[in-house]
Amino acid sequence: MKNAILLFGFFFLFTFTSCKSEQEKKAELVTNRYVRFIDSVTQKTTADAAANWSTIEKYFEKQSTELNSTIDDLEDTADFDAKIDSATAKYEAFRHSIWQQKGILKGANLSEK
Repeated sequence: MKNAILLFGFFFLFTFTSCKSEQEKKAELVTNRYVRFIDSVTQKTTADAAANWSTIEKYFEKQSTELNSTIDDLEDTADFDAKIDSATAKYEAFRHSIWQQKGILKGANLSEK
């Protein structure tokens, strides 16, 4: 009986550890996908990005939502926070430059009329 309880305990511990590692693997995958998306967006010229900004913004929101829901399931997010914060800051800076360019473009269109 003791062996059965001990065996069940090891099985339970192994299963719990395995699930946690699966969650971490998924978080790593989603984080890397998020970072790659931001890298690909910020590699575009601001004119190309401005022309497609609504699509880029929608996809960013989708990526952010998926990332946040995956990260929220983890107890320790320190490994992912640095990557996420760096990528988000890069995206925010790029978004700011797009907004500035769109403002300039709108101003140029108004002055032409």
